[in-house]
Amino acid sequence: MQQGAGVGSVGREPAESDEVVATFHFGEAAPQLVLTQREARGLSVNAMANLWKTLVHKMAWCLDQMAFAPMDSQLILESLVHEAMALMWALVEHNLRSLNALVTINIETPNAPQSSSSDPRDWPAILAAMQLQQGQAEQLLATRRILLQELGILFAERDRLWVQLQNIEDVEESTEGAMTRFAEAAGLMERLRANVNALHTCRSFHISYIYTRVLSLVQVARYLVACLPMGPDMLSLLTCMAIQSDEPSTDELLRAARPGTAATSGASSGSGASSGAGASSGSAASSGLPPCLAGDWRQALEQPLCVLHAFPHRAAPSFWPGPSAQPSLSGHMSGPM
Repeated sequence: MQQGAGVGSVGREPAESDEVVATFHFGEAAPQLVLTQREARGLSVNAMANLWKTLVHKMAWCLDQMAFAPMDSQLILESLVHEAMALMWALVEHNLRSLNALVTINIETPNAPQSSSSDPRDWPAILAAMQLQQGQAEQLLATRRILLQELGILFAERDRLWVQLQNIEDVEESTEGAMTRFAEAAGLMERLRANVNALHTCRSFHISYIYTRVLSLVQVARYLVACLPMGPDMLSLLTCMAIQSDEPSTDELLRAARPGTAATSGASSGSGASSGAGASSGSAASSGLPPCLAGDWRQALEQPLCVLHAFPHRAAPSFWPGPSAQPSLSGHMSGPM
């Protein structure tokens, strides 16, 4: 995988680090904030939470206004959702720490100690607020099955590689033998790194597909607003749907994918071979669900999600005199964060 070509690539900072990855209007006519690759990499959890809070609070305001000015407020709402997705794509590509924090922190008080109690988000109520159609619900469940099947294959590959690494002898009688073992260990470590990247890419690809191809922009906004004061957690939402629909559990689907992994070694880390999607007992096809339409997640090893799942071009919204509060971020619009 080329550096910077796909999801979550790690390596030297590329020359295009000053390329803009997200532009935020926050419902205003002119851009209010520009985020470059370099700034996305350095974006702190607090700064990320501040950006997210501003976007989602304005979505909530637009949802309230849709009863009075539906066309104008929906245009602004859709623009805000596009900006939230641009932020998520930037985090997927450049800042896994802040991306992972978005799922778990209270964005209103990101510095506060995280509660060890149960998740405060009411997932059944959040699902109801989204007002899903039957076809959308079925596609979400089908996507969940495929995602967990692919993750199960990747987890099995990781376990197999780890066992092989552990079995390499530490001591060799000859220098030549030691060099051979060193090369073998280095090769396994590289494959483990590719596996970790594949796990992140697979998960991010399917979640991005749900946001951009299954849900409407208004439904995404309802979902993000309903998660407040927490950030979104799509996997927990899908788990709630699965429980309501009497679908197999997460552990059952992960285990169902593992036995056949030996026949597909190497496929899951981006070699291009088939991983056997749809072949296991956990596939959408064997459940009566429609086929998952997301496509092969390995595309995201070569192209960023902002390209694969780009929104169709639409007219820019006119100026909307909504809430004027902007995120309090240090630095100039295009300066470091």
